[in-house]
Amino acid sequence: MKINRFLNELISDKKKISILLVLLLLVIWLNYLLTDAINFNRIDKSETRTNHFLNNFVIEQTSDDGNVKWTLNGDRLEKFPHSERSEVINPDMFVKSSDTTFWKVSASHALDPDSEFNSIYLTDNVKFEKKNISKESEVFITTSRAIIYPLEEKVETDAFATIITPDSKTTGDGVIANIKDGYVKILANAIRVASTKERTEYLQGDQLLYDLNKKSWKIVKKKRNNEKNQVQERVKTILKTKKLGTN
Repeated sequence: MKINRFLNELISDKKKISILLVLLLLVIWLNYLLTDAINFNRIDKSETRTNHFLNNFVIEQTSDDGNVKWTLNGDRLEKFPHSERSEVINPDMFVKSSDTTFWKVSASHALDPDSEFNSIYLTDNVKFEKKNISKESEVFITTSRAIIYPLEEKVETDAFATIITPDSKTTGDGVIANIKDGYVKILANAIRVASTKERTEYLQGDQLLYDLNKKSWKIVKKKRNNEKNQVQERVKTILKTKKLGTN
């Protein structure tokens, strides 16, 4: 009798142990599922991790008659969750200004605050260059940052910039390159140096304007409203958009 009782208790204990083990495994499994779900939501809500991207992409904007107005390509296009912004690694943009000329704009990084390609903020190793149909450089501009407005065909920066034309080198603080209206303007502290075999000429003024059609520089009167400050404010607006998106 004692042996039977012992065996019955042993069997009962094994059942209890089995039930406890099953419950323990169930708790571990549920904990794993909940942890995985939490981590997924955390990644999904992160503003610093992309959830959509394209590698080696090409985007084209065409006019009403089907002609290509501008082309944007790059190593990587990234879109972020819970944010309207897009970012591009090594953007390279082609803007057609006429049947015989085009602009090439490149940088290390680009930020589009609303992903509508209305305004694109370029940073690091920024270059914009106008070339003719023979792909000869007519004007070459380098700076550390700039904003490009594809629809307006305009590029502007509040930073120090260098502008190289076939016969001169000009530097200054802040630049507006208006592709549609055909001019490049230095907004402050402009200095132009033109050298030939015979002589070197200097032209200095608060603002200088380069006529892309006449291929000539001239000193212009500074406007009452500070254009350089206006560009700075537009830059701050875009950077504020990025900052809000990354918090």
